[in-house]
Amino acid sequence: MFDVPLSVLMRYDANGTATVVATADGYLGPIGRSWPVGGDSSAIARVCRTGLPARADYTRPARGPIAATALREGGRSAVGVPVVVDGAFWGVMAVGSRDAEPLPADLESRLAKFTDLLTTAIANAEGRAELEASRARILTTVDATRRRIERDLHDGAQQQLVWLALALRAAQATLPDELEEHRSELGRVVDGLTLALDDLREIALGIHPAGLAEDGLTPALKRLVSRSPIRVNLDVGAPGRFPEPVEVTTYYVVSEALTNAAKYADIPVVDVAVTAVGDALRVEVRDDGCGGADPARGSGLLGLKDRVEAIGGTMRLRSPRGVGTSLRVELPLCARSARRQNT
Repeated sequence: MFDVPLSVLMRYDANGTATVVATADGYLGPIGRSWPVGGDSSAIARVCRTGLPARADYTRPARGPIAATALREGGRSAVGVPVVVDGAFWGVMAVGSRDAEPLPADLESRLAKFTDLLTTAIANAEGRAELEASRARILTTVDATRRRIERDLHDGAQQQLVWLALALRAAQATLPDELEEHRSELGRVVDGLTLALDDLREIALGIHPAGLAEDGLTPALKRLVSRSPIRVNLDVGAPGRFPEPVEVTTYYVVSEALTNAAKYADIPVVDVAVTAVGDALRVEVRDDGCGGADPARGSGLLGLKDRVEAIGGTMRLRSPRGVGTSLRVELPLCARSARRQNT
């Protein structure tokens, strides 16, 4: 756009450094490299110190690492302008030339017009990042609450029902033969308590997968599969532990997929595969059922998609009618996911 060979976008950091965000031909790179700006005679450093457009002449003695590096790379002159996002100084856009002639006099104003567009893009990107971080925080809080409720149910209400059932069984055994009618009545009460206990266990499992935090993903998936009304071919090729949001999301992906298959697919078997692929955990669920799965119809897939995307994952669903359903989810295991969870 400006007929210059050197250009770089740098974000100003609170610790007095500027970090390369984008660069042409590796100028001042690589991306992510930070440079100190204190006392540097470069245009970039002067913009960081003043918040105003600045020029630099590298034919004169250079002071500081940015100016010295620009000189070594053949720079003769440079122009930098501030990048202001939402009223706050964000960083610097700078261009440089290797020619002996000075840069055009109107370059600052032209470069400032370009940064106006750049500012909109940065604001949009940061807005999306903040939204994703907010979604991840909400998801973490919800999962922690679910885990606490499941633990309270297990240690509280479930244990009390178990104790009551045992006490009633003991009382039933002590009744004399002439009170057979009362013994039968107690038996019916115990059977009712047992059913209520089973229902409570199912509710607790729906709130948060039991044992996932303690035992890990593979045992939790095996328990889930053992309760499925349809046969499941489970292949977990990713042993070991993973970040908690990844394990919980994987569990719910498989759980929701099996529930939908049992309700709608009309098939005897489902294939489930969990594998580590690079820096992601891949979850695939396939069946040869009737197809036609649609997240918009409220089958739980839409909420599942939100959960997956909240931790930086992707979800792809293929479900042509009469052909079957294929669900693929990829969840990041790299620092990107952890950073979102800790933001």
